[in-house]
Amino acid sequence: MKFDYLKLANIIKIRRNELGISTRKLAERIGVSHAEISRFENGLKPSFYFVPFIRMCNELDLDLEALLKMVGLIEEKPEKKYEVRVVNEEEDFFEITAKNQFEAAEIVSKFVIQNDIVELNFDKDFEVAVEEIDNENEEDFDDDINDFNPDYFVKVNCNDCEYVCPYCGECTLGE
Repeated sequence: MKFDYLKLANIIKIRRNELGISTRKLAERIGVSHAEISRFENGLKPSFYFVPFIRMCNELDLDLEALLKMVGLIEEKPEKKYEVRVVNEEEDFFEITAKNQFEAAEIVSKFVIQNDIVELNFDKDFEVAVEEIDNENEEDFDDDINDFNPDYFVKVNCNDCEYVCPYCGECTLGE
């Protein structure tokens, strides 16, 4: 996908006008000159420093990632299939589609914890390992631990969990 600078400039200009913010006011808020914003919006300055650009998106309440995808600066990564192994009191395997290994681990971890999918002992570490599933061999998918070779592995100490009470050290999940 080709980057469409004029589309980006037009989106910024339209959004600024929708919110009733002048170029001077926006420039003051993000720390650049109003002429700089005017040149940017009119297509006379096809580059812009990233930090002021992020500030501009924040001031205009624009989703930076969605905006950059919309104008072709970043491409949407295709989702892949992952096998996620969760180990605590028990061991269980999950198959999930995600953009990357970290996202797969995060989704499964939250799902397991929030829905009591596996028995958890919060005195033990919570381990999550992720392996990408090769689409060519998808029919051969099995849960054999000997064949599991994680590409991504994280060990979570339940004391660092957002649900642990800072005063008593007990898990507050489900209360």
